[in-house]
Amino acid sequence: MKKLFLNICFFFFTISAFSQDTNKNLYSGGMLFFQPGYMITENDYQNIRHLDFGIGGILRFYFYEYFTAGIYGGSQRTNYHSSDSKNSYVSIGYGGPVLGFSKKTGKLRYTASAFIGKATIRNLHIESQNNYMLVDAHFYKHSTLIYSPVLSIDYALSQRLLLTLQTVCLTAKPDNKSFYNPTIQFGILFNR
Repeated sequence: MKKLFLNICFFFFTISAFSQDTNKNLYSGGMLFFQPGYMITENDYQNIRHLDFGIGGILRFYFYEYFTAGIYGGSQRTNYHSSDSKNSYVSIGYGGPVLGFSKKTGKLRYTASAFIGKATIRNLHIESQNNYMLVDAHFYKHSTLIYSPVLSIDYALSQRLLLTLQTVCLTAKPDNKSFYNPTIQFGILFNR
């Protein structure tokens, strides 16, 4: 599946590279370095609703005038309070392809796309601990399919450097439990 996706991207990239004029972008990519979000999930012991932070990256290729495809990924983590501990946490690492539409006007680029990929969700739930000794703790690890809409606005600081503001809502169903993570992402992209 990955080879097929990469071959399709390479094919469209090659076709569009020869048909581009010099004012059109071929790709943009970089780091999403500030990602505040709100994690909503649950485990066998409690519902978890807490602020989270993360880091990630995106690479988008632009085809013809309105299409975009690329790869997107990152991680989010939150610490939360359980019954007798302040050290419980949930973390997610995710990545996969992103496809969508993009329109550039002046110094702004608007992109609406969809992401679907694989994710690993880890949850260390501590029911009780004595100083640094875990007395009653449960570790959950789920590999799952994750999807999200991806809406972004890029602002060109120069011909090669963009600031980006992106919103996503990571959604998954690990072990028949709900997982939602609406997130705002800020980053710097390099453009060609």
